[in-house]
Amino acid sequence: MDIADLPTRAPETVPAEALTVTDPPDCTFSGWTSDVFEMLGRLRETPHIDQYNKEKPHLHEVLKDPFKRYRDDLVVNWVLPSRLDFETERYVFSRLLKNDFGAGGCHDNLWMAFYRPHTKRLKDVQISHRIDPDGFQVGIFVGAHATDLLDQAQQRIQQAPDTYVERVNACLTRENWRFYYRSGSGTPTTHTDPLNTLPEGVLKADGIWLRRFMPREQVLQWGTGLVAEALDAVRRVWPLYRFYLIGA
Repeated sequence: MDIADLPTRAPETVPAEALTVTDPPDCTFSGWTSDVFEMLGRLRETPHIDQYNKEKPHLHEVLKDPFKRYRDDLVVNWVLPSRLDFETERYVFSRLLKNDFGAGGCHDNLWMAFYRPHTKRLKDVQISHRIDPDGFQVGIFVGAHATDLLDQAQQRIQQAPDTYVERVNACLTRENWRFYYRSGSGTPTTHTDPLNTLPEGVLKADGIWLRRFMPREQVLQWGTGLVAEALDAVRRVWPLYRFYLIGA
């Protein structure tokens, strides 16, 4: 029987040790080029639709098509082998142009996340993948439009703070991981070293992130190897993903 014909499983019910990730991964993604970081850098300097229109002729070649190949590699090497019931095609990517009531703003990054079919990308716990002028990021986020899941996550954090800190620290003991949270539009509180105890601000935050930051130079050096690094990051945040959705 082909693996695609096997019944899928609700992602939150699958323990980390039951995830199946191809090693080494079978990749169609050939890596990012310096062109993509330069393009996003120009959008950071001039975050407006006029600059977007200047970049538009090369958006697919430089940014969108490689990102889709990266997405496809995650599906082939993680989602399908693990039989996870994720939406992996419709509306999994963000938009560069801002929804700012016609002001013409533009983001300097593009990100994607798979989501459970009964919800939406912005309303689910997100294991997200993002490219911006500084590099690539993979990690987990809860908050923003997923207010019900944020409330649920914070209740579970409050019930089992030691377990939560242990799962966050499992990533913070490794290089280039950051744990941060924010209330309102203020500056995020960021931790790069393992936590001694649960910060009180986590329980009052509007958004909570745990991400691995992959510097631009390293991403260019890895080439197609970025897929394997990203899959490793996904496996490391998976226990936290399940914690948010089903508890300690």
